[in-house]
Amino acid sequence: MFKKPQRVVRKIFIHCSASDNPDHDDIMVIKEWHLKRGFDNVGYHYFINKTGTIQEGRILELVPAAQRGHNTGSIAICLHGLEKDKFTAEQFASLYNLCREINQVYEGKVTFHGHCEVDPNKPCPVFDYKTLLCLNEKGEMMI
Repeated sequence: MFKKPQRVVRKIFIHCSASDNPDHDDIMVIKEWHLKRGFDNVGYHYFINKTGTIQEGRILELVPAAQRGHNTGSIAICLHGLEKDKFTAEQFASLYNLCREINQVYEGKVTFHGHCEVDPNKPCPVFDYKTLLCLNEKGEMMI
């Protein structure tokens, strides 16, 4: 599924959509929100819905519009959800598998981060992505 873009990528950022509304469980809804905010497209490269389906958003060759001031050199992944206990095992499995695949393609030379690491006003994502992705203190996957 994952095909390495030509642009330089060093970091992968994990986000959550800040909504548990079933009507928002689709990349096209996120795209609509982002267009209304003045973006030229959806800001995330991938969106993982409640069933664990990975939907493609912004093409990987384009820099994301997802974490202000930290978009260059990154890939953005968003999971649908707001409340920690409402994310699904399917979403977490898809996130893990996608990140593992990205990590393998980049031969372990990328790091994984939450949006909250670059914006202290955002608790995003609200789940423990560091444990889920087996990250060390540098954000490297330890698999």
